[in-house]
Amino acid sequence: MAEVQASAPYLVGALLALATTFLYYGLLNGWIGSLLYALTQTSGRANTPMLMFHFFGLISQSVTPIIFLAAIFIPACLLAANLIDRRASFSVLLSQEYAPFASGALYGWAMAHLLMLIPALVVMQLNSAPARGVLLGLRFAPLLLFVLLFLIALRVILRLTYGRAIAVMMMACASFILLPLIPRLLPWLTSPFLLIIVFFILRNFFNDIITTQRARENFQQNLHAATLNPADASAHYNLGLIHQQRGQYEEAKARFQRAIEIDDDEIDAHYQLGRIARQELQLAEAIKHFDAVVTRNPQHSLHEVWREIGRAYLQANQLDDARFAFEQFLEKRPSDAEALYHYGLTLAKLGQNERAAAQMRAVIEAVSTSPSYKQRRERRWLKEAEGFLKQP
Repeated sequence: MAEVQASAPYLVGALLALATTFLYYGLLNGWIGSLLYALTQTSGRANTPMLMFHFFGLISQSVTPIIFLAAIFIPACLLAANLIDRRASFSVLLSQEYAPFASGALYGWAMAHLLMLIPALVVMQLNSAPARGVLLGLRFAPLLLFVLLFLIALRVILRLTYGRAIAVMMMACASFILLPLIPRLLPWLTSPFLLIIVFFILRNFFNDIITTQRARENFQQNLHAATLNPADASAHYNLGLIHQQRGQYEEAKARFQRAIEIDDDEIDAHYQLGRIARQELQLAEAIKHFDAVVTRNPQHSLHEVWREIGRAYLQANQLDDARFAFEQFLEKRPSDAEALYHYGLTLAKLGQNERAAAQMRAVIEAVSTSPSYKQRRERRWLKEAEGFLKQP
């Protein structure tokens, strides 16, 4: 999914999805057999109408789920993801993430049906007329596998937790009420005049998608070229950020480490290595990298390095060190909800319950009085603080 996200071959994905759908459901419906029978007959032209009838009937059935997936369900998922984890306006998110997300979904659809094609062939060979329950199972099996692959696409490409990915899918399922409309619209899609009108209406949207994807590809190609320069630490650092954003942490760590080898004062790379190590619970390694940052620049990333140090020490249960780090951070940024919450947890573990409760109330006030876009991003800490205060 990460590789598909990088190149976003959505047209190839659409063709693969159509081809595997054609083969899979054509096999189950017996249409593939009818096509082969028509092709092997010697009556020549007499069989051409029947051949064309079966072929276009199967194409029409196969293209329906692909159109629904690309034109309705994927935008619905992006809308739901934006409602759950708002990062930008829906139009911006659509132009930036449609191509990689559509590619991941279409490749997932193709893979699910391709993997189930072999067991379907075996079943049809053993019994040319399998029981209705067996056919029903074969019809739904690739859909279940696709759901799993689609959740992975949501996790990797949109960077959602699996819980939020499931919520996005459930919200987007409301779009299934539009599925019966697709077969009715297919005859209209064969009209060149209508297709030209649709193209001009959506031209700006398609241009934004293509431009965004080309810019992403060019940026990555330029970075790879820049890494050929043995003295360019920043190129390795920027490539590390790309891998980190995709969840490819091993590749990200290798790039950040290479940046440090080139220039030991590349404190941004130390900072990101510390964050990854903290997430992987390698706390001693995380603190080592964060110490390298504060030694060179204690104000790094608007003092956020102190918040990361505090969280690492809190996870390591070194509470006095955690308290000191959070106090260093909050001295400069006293309304940061994340730091206030973890500082409150630290105080609670130190037995200072009244001060801890005061910090939790400060979390609620900080989130409640922040701008709406920031409230959506930090409401997690508000809920955590409210849960803490409700405890006996």
